[in-house]
Amino acid sequence: MKNITKLTALAVLLLFLFACGDGDNVPRNIIPKQKMSAILADMSMADAYSNEVQMEAVHLPSSDSLRQEKVKILYKQILDLHKVSVTEFMSSYKYYESHPNRMKEVFQLVQSDISGRKSKLGNPIDENAPIRFRAKALFPYADSVILLPKTDTIRPFVKRQP
Repeated sequence: MKNITKLTALAVLLLFLFACGDGDNVPRNIIPKQKMSAILADMSMADAYSNEVQMEAVHLPSSDSLRQEKVKILYKQILDLHKVSVTEFMSSYKYYESHPNRMKEVFQLVQSDISGRKSKLGNPIDENAPIRFRAKALFPYADSVILLPKTDTIRPFVKRQP
């Protein structure tokens, strides 16, 4: 009888030890929070970029389906840039979805990253902002009127080769 109570006590102790694991870390096969937030921040920028491009080209038929295809290409470029496969990303995203507290932490990191990027840009009407931003604030179609060099936005998330 003493052996049964000792084994039961040992089993309960082991159960508590394994139940109280490191709750802040994610499993090894899951993308870490910092990297996941960087990927999601880039993906939200790609969404904003594709919406901006769609607003400029609304005259195209079925432009929403074309936008979705372009977004898929941008997402693939983002995943390649971060050296993550689609299956790794999807399994990690499902993991974070099933752990709402961790997903909330990831989205808070995404929000702070985007806010930081936005604050670096400054106010578009500010006198120190590039002329393209100041002109666009006053004239929405300033890009097509003012002859300024166009930026390379065809492949915005691919690293440039030196």
